[in-house]
Amino acid sequence: MDKIKIYPNKKSPKMFKNKYLELLTRTHPIVVNVMYIIIALIGLGYYYFYHDSNVLVIIGGFFLGVFTWTLAEYLMHRFLYHKIKDASFNSGIQYMFHGVHHKYPTDESRLVLPVVPSLLIASLFLGLFYAIMGAFAFVFASGFLIAYITYMNIHYNIHKSSPSKKYRFWWEHHNTHHYEQHDRAFGVSSPLWDYIFGTMPEEDRKTIEIETLEE
Repeated sequence: MDKIKIYPNKKSPKMFKNKYLELLTRTHPIVVNVMYIIIALIGLGYYYFYHDSNVLVIIGGFFLGVFTWTLAEYLMHRFLYHKIKDASFNSGIQYMFHGVHHKYPTDESRLVLPVVPSLLIASLFLGLFYAIMGAFAFVFASGFLIAYITYMNIHYNIHKSSPSKKYRFWWEHHNTHHYEQHDRAFGVSSPLWDYIFGTMPEEDRKTIEIETLEE
């Protein structure tokens, strides 16, 4: 397999010449956190007041959504953000959505999926959930969204700072994906699906070349 170069000490280049389009490619996690917490609370409240006030049903549906996110996270990371054939990321839609983050992994402004594509993807998921489970989708999707922002915050803190006791496990697993084996360790918030699908990292194996450049 061809090795892929990454540049951990360099800011990512602009993706668009238009300054407004470029602005839409960079997002702070606070914006996404607030946005999805509000949407999740609205979904839970709507279901509780207009469909079913059974708290156990709501809690069960919420945590089912949380669990489902861990699978969605793995599948999107492995099969959408990386190319299926060789897990590369340096061209096409993979580069725009994810490859730029791999090339410049410490650029804080590229650590969070921007608001516009994030909302588009969330809308597609909600539409799918509603088609399958009707109004219960508002509960399920709320858990899904909260799990998403939990993943997002873990991911942001992994890249933003050096390893700490709080994030040590996630830091080691995810940075193996970034700095050693780009075709392994696709789970960020949980390694569960890496175990199940056989993509846990292998010892003494490298697919990455790191080139350190000054900003």
